[in-house]
Amino acid sequence: MMPQLLEVWNDTVDPRHLIGGIAIAVGTAVPAYLIADHLFATGGDEALGHSYALLVGIVGCIVGAVVSGLLFKPKRVITTSAADTRNRQEIIDEVVEEYGDLGDPRDLGPGVQAEVRALGLFDALVDNHEARIREKGGHK
Repeated sequence: MMPQLLEVWNDTVDPRHLIGGIAIAVGTAVPAYLIADHLFATGGDEALGHSYALLVGIVGCIVGAVVSGLLFKPKRVITTSAADTRNRQEIIDEVVEEYGDLGDPRDLGPGVQAEVRALGLFDALVDNHEARIREKGGHK
């Protein structure tokens, strides 16, 4: 049975692991701060000793985060699906209806064309543009 998962700061977590991670962070940061504060306070300048103790406490937080990251693996499930060109064309048609003609993608600069090609949209945009020209009875 899958444990109950929560969403915290746009991440999926197991509540037991979240509590464990908090306990580890507190268990490393607080003692590190208190011990460092005691050691630095006896050394002279008290304000400077507190500052150094805070830095040691932050290092304790980082150590706690690393330990938690090693103990508690992510709970994300990433899925991918194949693109459906029919749906892509329908979406392009909806965008054109809402915002107007997108123009000829071949008129775009080389950098933009490369990005559009990388997204797999170039041919669909060319087809859409040519279909709109045919509908209007115009020429390019």
